[in-house]
Amino acid sequence: MTEKRKQYILVLLLSVAALAVLLPLTFSLSGGVGSDRVSAGEHPLRISEYMSNNSAYPNADGVICDWVEIENTSDRDFNVSGYRLSDDVTQARYAFPVGTVIPAGGRIVVWCSKDHTGALYAPFSLKKQGGESLLLMNSANTVLDQIETLHARRNCSFIRLEDGSFTVSAEPTPGYPNTEEGRKAYLDLGEHADSPLRLSEVMAAAEFYAAPNGQPCDWIEVENTSDAPLDISGMHLSDKEGQARYTFPEGTVLPAGGLAVVWCAGDDSLGTDYASFRLSRQGGETVILSNAAGISVDRVTLPYLADDASYARMPGGWTATVQATPGFPNDEDGYAQWLRSIGMGDMRVIVTEVVSKNDSGLTDEDGDHSDWIELYNEGTMTVSLKGWCLSDDPDKPDRWTLPDVQLAPGEYLVVFASGKDRQEGRLHTSFSLSVGETVILMTPVGTVADSVELPKLPTDHSWARGEDGTWGDRTIPTPGR
Repeated sequence: MTEKRKQYILVLLLSVAALAVLLPLTFSLSGGVGSDRVSAGEHPLRISEYMSNNSAYPNADGVICDWVEIENTSDRDFNVSGYRLSDDVTQARYAFPVGTVIPAGGRIVVWCSKDHTGALYAPFSLKKQGGESLLLMNSANTVLDQIETLHARRNCSFIRLEDGSFTVSAEPTPGYPNTEEGRKAYLDLGEHADSPLRLSEVMAAAEFYAAPNGQPCDWIEVENTSDAPLDISGMHLSDKEGQARYTFPEGTVLPAGGLAVVWCAGDDSLGTDYASFRLSRQGGETVILSNAAGISVDRVTLPYLADDASYARMPGGWTATVQATPGFPNDEDGYAQWLRSIGMGDMRVIVTEVVSKNDSGLTDEDGDHSDWIELYNEGTMTVSLKGWCLSDDPDKPDRWTLPDVQLAPGEYLVVFASGKDRQEGRLHTSFSLSVGETVILMTPVGTVADSVELPKLPTDHSWARGEDGTWGDRTIPTPGR
């Protein structure tokens, strides 16, 4: 064997040995995520924006979660079927469905949520503390782009600059270019963003309904219609288009099905539950609920509302009601709950006897034979009559207001309908009675507790309620018993 032949065989043997060593290593590398890598800028797909601390930017399903935006920088459509996205360098955790195409120069958003499934939902969330590797790969696990996430402020995204670096942005644009034009296009698209949060009740002419500081105050109620707690920090209320006049403070979480009331006092220095604006009782004003991005979530235009009437969202739509329920559901049970919350749960004060032509019967402290109205507490709790009203005019049910008189269960109270208007000592209304009028007793919250129409009766007779609740002529009045 020639020397040249020996050298050839030796080189061949060495090559085979080297290949035997390298092949297992090559197969091992090719089996894991990111075994191959494309240099930055050499592929048209890249991660262009991401958000890892989201409480204001819902997707089309109304879901608020983290998200990652992928951009196609080329001038042709790009089919990404089977391409992968992951927050773990050891495994591909999400794959684009078959038929997914990113148009030329376009973007696609993948929503990162462990609780939701769908074509564009990845089964992982991002850490707001940052420090994760976010990888975009093709179907063969070749890494096309990889970034390290940063610590995120609430509702701020990270956008990619022309040089490939990322910077924080307070104006996210999921699915749109990271420019002023892109921001405007995103906001225009989100004219009315889907959200489980909505307006549920508004009052614009409060006379009785008091804020926590004890002062009558208009209010706006918002509702979380979802079955999970909702962080509403940074969301806004306003009565002016394009202006965030009230912002829910950091850490505001509304429980599942919960309600929050914001008091429109015109002075936000009173506390975090007070807005810097008031509402107009004339109607025509639009109340707007928007997310932290300024995108309208819900809005309602108010009609003219009577004092202490609210505009409430009911099963059949928005309705004016005298049974306002700030902080409680807009139904009979919610109204009962609200009454109990202010100590008026078991209030059953009724009118039991009336004399409208008194010539020789009961006399007042002046010796006059004034007309009179008898009230009776048929409930089980002592009731303060402060804020209750008596009237002889259905159009003015609050004509005369009772003082702070405590009426025990089973106790009667006689009020003279003399026109003398006295609220100390013996009580006298500011009006007197006539045949054909209706006596009205109204609660402090604007609801009619009882009413009775007065027929024509002989002098010194009373119109009295019997034990069975029916009214009749009584020849011998029994005031106070």
